[in-house]
Amino acid sequence: MKAYRNTAEIARKDNLGRRFSLIGLLVLAVGFVASLMPGWLPPPVLSFLQRYGVLVSFGSLFIGFACARFGSYYINRYARRPWPDSKTRARPDEVLERNMKGFDDKFVYFAHSLPVSNNVLVGPCGILLFTLRIDSGKVTVNGDRWREPFSAGRLLRMMAQEGIGDPPRELAEQKQKLQSFLSKDGANFANVPIEGAVVFLSNAAQLELDNPTVPVLRLDQVKEYVRRKAKEVKLSNATLREVTDYLREHSKYQEEKDE
Repeated sequence: MKAYRNTAEIARKDNLGRRFSLIGLLVLAVGFVASLMPGWLPPPVLSFLQRYGVLVSFGSLFIGFACARFGSYYINRYARRPWPDSKTRARPDEVLERNMKGFDDKFVYFAHSLPVSNNVLVGPCGILLFTLRIDSGKVTVNGDRWREPFSAGRLLRMMAQEGIGDPPRELAEQKQKLQSFLSKDGANFANVPIEGAVVFLSNAAQLELDNPTVPVLRLDQVKEYVRRKAKEVKLSNATLREVTDYLREHSKYQEEKDE
């Protein structure tokens, strides 16, 4: 399986996430110090805090929390981290790719290199869009309704982990954007099927599924899902080559060195 990855954009957003997380912590620290109004502060600063300390504290709390959440959004997607049952650090896109190893050269994985979706697999299965989730708590799915029951653990993870969101809507929007993308410049790939699935990367995720409107997979189910789709679709070699070449030509990627 060939992979095309925009490593430059990944590194930029990784750095952006780390910077915003650091700024958020610093702003929260400023708010904490302001609330204490320690006597070692210079008299002008102490006088200012005595007058506006409440506003500074609440403003720092709001700005610091927003920066930390913004930073965690990018870190969750673009930073390497340790994963359960793994001795190496990896980004979510690398975890997904490693789990799909073994597919032949007819399969091509576009990781953060296309403007319409971050994780796109092209192959005899057609085009598959994957929206990734790193949630490690309990998630219940009833049709198109996704919910995370409230728990103390979820409250503690609020700063470092975003909510479950609306995966069916995400996939629908990505599919619509990709269909428009494939019709640019006079191209016509209307006969190429586009499907999508939600993939939970953490083995600690507790999934309760009741007739979900989109496929919901654990990481170890991805390969079988792709193989099943390849049996259902039977995309011709000529069409596969054309759509793969089109996406590669319109993607932004850098060649990666072996680590």
